[in-house]
Parts: sequence; structure tokens; C-alpha cells
Amino acid sequence: MNDTSPCDIQDAPAVDGALVLVDTECAICHSRDASLEASGPDFEHDTVPGEFHFVRCRSCEHIYLNPRPSMRDVARIYPPDYYAYSSGGNPIAVWLRRIRETRKVHLYRGAIGEGPRRILEIGCGNGRFLSLLREYGPADWELAGIDFSESAVRQCQAIGLRAQAVRLEDLTSEDGTYDAVVMMHLIEHIDDPRRSCDRVRALLRPGGVFIIETPNVAGLDYRLFRGRWWAHYHFPRHWNLFSTGALQRLLLETGFAIERTDSLINTSSWIISLHNLFLDRGCPDWLVRFCQFQNPALLPPFVLIDFVRLRLGLQTSDQRVIARRRP
Repeated sequence: MNDTSPCDIQDAPAVDGALVLVDTECAICHSRDASLEASGPDFEHDTVPGEFHFVRCRSCEHIYLNPRPSMRDVARIYPPDYYAYSSGGNPIAVWLRRIRETRKVHLYRGAIGEGPRRILEIGCGNGRFLSLLREYGPADWELAGIDFSESAVRQCQAIGLRAQAVRLEDLTSEDGTYDAVVMMHLIEHIDDPRRSCDRVRALLRPGGVFIIETPNVAGLDYRLFRGRWWAHYHFPRHWNLFSTGALQRLLLETGFAIERTDSLINTSSWIISLHNLFLDRGCPDWLVRFCQFQNPALLPPFVLIDFVRLRLGLQTSDQRVIARRRP
């Protein structure tokens, strides 16, 4: 995850060991007029007590966490076993994910182009996707990653990847040097997506490619679990939830041209949503544990549901946008 600069909003005092929370505004239109969209605790990791709230902007309908943790407390909400920093898992799920992500590499290779290229992954975690780019991309691609987690960066370095624990805004010496920047399920974690998009544009050469994957508030699972249990609320780690329209507006306003937008299959959203529902309703522990996002028994039905939706031209709860920096 990218650790951007603290918000210039006055921090609220911590109470009874709870997080320090800050009040914020819509990242798209800067309005503070919003209505309650969803509330819930940290269902998945139980890192901190209390409930958190997503609100919907009455002006542009963007959904964001408010209030949200202050930047000084970010480390508290990402446990050491957070999925982006851990390797392994169920072998079948890992194999299927590798197949899916390998296909992504071939798509990105077409968008980025052949020949020498400099590519940066922001929020590289333990280097899983950078490793796939190294394996299936051209040999003359120069790959780099950044992440706020020093332990994740060390994992990258241990497998020979170039990575550093640095903030996005501190890469000013590399402005205009990258041919592509990748954000894989990162922008929803960022306090100021507009500022981050501005920084990505500065890092890219004219015509450079910006690839984003992020949740989409348009899937069937969003409608079914909306209000509390939807997996992509991910209380309190997700701070912005984008519709396709909101994400495209943000990119257009920060100097990018949209090349393509795709909906993607996302089984973990379905499975974790069920986990949250069963946990919240006090269902038996075995049933809660059964809804583990890599459980191979649960993958086929949810792959099928999302596949059918894609074939019908409907959106899912995961989206990808490929944009290009305008001159």
C-alpha cells in the first residue's frame, strides 16, 4: 500500500484505545455533504475495536470512509499476515490465481509495448505480480516496486526484485522516467487518490500507461451484501470505493485518456462477504472458517456467477482501467 502524506485535517483525539480518526471530504468533488452508506467493524482481521462508516457523496455519489484512520495509525490496521505481504495459500487457489494473473501480463504487455521499458508497481507487496512481469514480460523491461511495508520490500529484494520502502510523493527525482505504472488494488487504500494520480502522471513519460485495478460498486454481490457485509468495504483499510464513472472522471481530470475498461471475475468478494455475514450473525465457527477466500470448494460457483455476468455485458465487483498519459 502506498503511504501518502497526512491529510491537512485536524486529528480527533483517540478514545479508549481506539484509532485516531480524521474527518474528510469526497476525493472526487471535494464536497462534505454525504449520507450514510454502510457501517461495520474490522470483520477480517479484528485489528482495532469499533465500527466504521462509508458515506455516499450527495453531489457526485462517490463512496468513501468517513471518518477514517489518521496516517499515524495506518500501521495498526495492517497486520503482519495481511494477504498482500504473505506468500502461499491453498495450492489450487494459488494455481488458479497464477493463471489469471499470467493472462493479465500478456494484456499489459500489449498495452505497454515491446522493447526497453521502465515499469513501476506502486503497492508491490511481497512482489508476487512483479515476479510475473519478470517471468512473462520482455527480458529488457526494467521493473521496480514501492510499498510502505519494509518487511514486504525485504521479501521483494530477497527474490532479486528492485523495491524500496518509500512514499509515492518522494519519487520526484524519477519524474518523467517511467513507461508504465501499475496499481493493483491500491487506489482504494489511498487517502488522496487525486494527488496520487497527479504524481503518477508526473512519473510517466508522455504517452506512458497507467494500469489500475480496484473494486467496483456495480457487482451483484455489492447489491446483495450492501450496507454492512460486502467484502470490499474492508473496514477500515479501504478508504475510497469507485464506480467506473467516478474512476474515469478522476483519471480524465488528472491528465489521462482512457483506453479500455474491463470488469473482472472476483471470487474473494463473494466468499469474504459470506464470511462477514456469518460472523456478524453469530453462525457456527466452522461455517465462518469455511468461508476462507481461498477455499477451493467455493471458487467454482462464484467464478460461474461472475463469468455469466461478464458474458451478459454486466459489471462485477472488480474493475480494470488502462489509461494513457496525455502530453
